[in-house]
Amino acid sequence: MKKIELFVYDFDGTLVNTKDDIAYSLNLTFRELGLPPLKHETIFSYIGNGVESLVGRALAGTSFDDVPEAIRLFKVFYGQHLTRHTRFYPHCRETLNFFAHKKHAILSNKPERFIKKILAEFDFLHPFDAVVGGDTLDGKKPDPLGLHHLMALHETTAGKTLMVGDIGVDIETGKRACVTTCGVTYGLGGRAAVKEADYIIDDLCELKKLFH
Repeated sequence: MKKIELFVYDFDGTLVNTKDDIAYSLNLTFRELGLPPLKHETIFSYIGNGVESLVGRALAGTSFDDVPEAIRLFKVFYGQHLTRHTRFYPHCRETLNFFAHKKHAILSNKPERFIKKILAEFDFLHPFDAVVGGDTLDGKKPDPLGLHHLMALHETTAGKTLMVGDIGVDIETGKRACVTTCGVTYGLGGRAAVKEADYIIDDLCELKKLFH
């Protein structure tokens, strides 16, 4: 059993189910731009690589080509609807409380301010010693820069760090930083997306058995 000092979590699809609010806000953006709405399932498949990727992929094949304007509008609408349907996945609070003696951080491609606002609205900022969003540093996942930054910040090593995520980019990021990786199957990607992880779990509470 590995001794883990630093638990690093992806956000969307790992700790928090945000997909419906993301899809709702993107379709509000499309309505504002005079475009037909997209199916939520289609939008879900675009989540995970940051706002720019999300909006850019959604606009592909449409008649609208001002991606920066669409991104600006999406951020406005999403900022207004961050917690309309968003909820923590089962056992997240319980699991982080169990590991209260460890260090916890978030590494996401989501803008940092949205992550912090969601956590604040659910009164759950306190477990996290650091939050790194897609706009915090010069690189975003799968660039391992964020993980290297968090390890340096917490004065720990790759051998004592765990990256937990729900899609392939999370596992790739962890591998590139040489940390232990754990994939969750309940998020956006499913089991196939995290098949390369060192560990695969169906519920976050399973971390307690693996790394207690």
